[in-house]
Amino acid sequence: MKRIPKWPGLAFAALALAALVGACGSSSKPTTTATSGTSSATITIHSFTFGPAVLKVKAGTVVTVKNTDDTDHTVTAIDGSFDTGPIHGGKSATFTVSKAGTVKYHCNIHNYMNGSIQVAG
Repeated sequence: MKRIPKWPGLAFAALALAALVGACGSSSKPTTTATSGTSSATITIHSFTFGPAVLKVKAGTVVTVKNTDDTDHTVTAIDGSFDTGPIHGGKSATFTVSKAGTVKYHCNIHNYMNGSIQVAG
């Protein structure tokens, strides 16, 4: 009986694993964009990130922020146009975007948390 070497299968598995690790090890952060055609929209805080990272809305939209983390966070506009103040874990807050343009925001408690809202006129 002739033995078939197993190394070709192992080599294939190793190459497949290397490809997966390489794809997962990318240093670029994915950007999620959500567009709201209604007069309300939602930003969700989960695992110390804002989702979506970019929210597209119309002027006059009421934005609800839902904090699903166990710790407090804020949604604070860099230009000062809105600030939710601390939102306790499991709670929500709302604000209204009123002028067209892009508004960048962050969490005042965790400054590495960032997002933006693109407001159409």
